[in-house]
Amino acid sequence: ALRWILMNEDVSVVIPGAKNREQAEANARASDVGALSADTMAALKQIYQEKIAPHVHQRW
Repeated sequence: ALRWILMNEDVSVVIPGAKNREQAEANARASDVGALSADTMAALKQIYQEKIAPHVHQRW
């Protein structure tokens, strides 16, 4: 999930939460993961538009 957000051109800052050191370290490693494929990005965008955007876009 963090890798997708990091690759999203509409997002300028990512502030993930962490409850412990291990989670914080895992979050930091997300930027080291290779780029997601164009197909994966397209699939995630579709999921976002269908399942998430209708619930949050009225907030901004």
